[in-house]
Amino acid sequence: MRIAVHALLALALTGVGLVGVAVAARACEAAVHYTYDEPIEIEGVLKSGTGHHEAQGDFSYNYVALDKGVCVDAPKGGGDDDFGNTGTENPVERIQMAGEASQQELPIGERVKVKGKLYGAHTMWHVEEVLIDAESITPKSND
Repeated sequence: MRIAVHALLALALTGVGLVGVAVAARACEAAVHYTYDEPIEIEGVLKSGTGHHEAQGDFSYNYVALDKGVCVDAPKGGGDDDFGNTGTENPVERIQMAGEASQQELPIGERVKVKGKLYGAHTMWHVEEVLIDAESITPKSND
């Protein structure tokens, strides 16, 4: 009986430990954390890529290639799986351009500073996991 109690206690402790490990393993780890739906400023190299829409085929899109991966956390009020803003599990190194400012002539291949708010991918036009609703895009010097 005593052995059975110790065995159950060991299993219970192991189970608690595993749950703790599983939760910790899912946390996004990067030096920089942003939050969806809050004003931010990012910097990186503006690049173009090709996405694929199931009904309309291939399309071009632009993204900012960051120097280092960042994590994006759910908004303060909580995230919504339908809008892809529950937080990134792994650091992201590319943020897709969206919004009015992204419709202007863009300096592809150049370093830029982009101001706006992040949101999560939720349509077939969203290639990257995280997008920025760009309010302004400013070329940066390579200082």
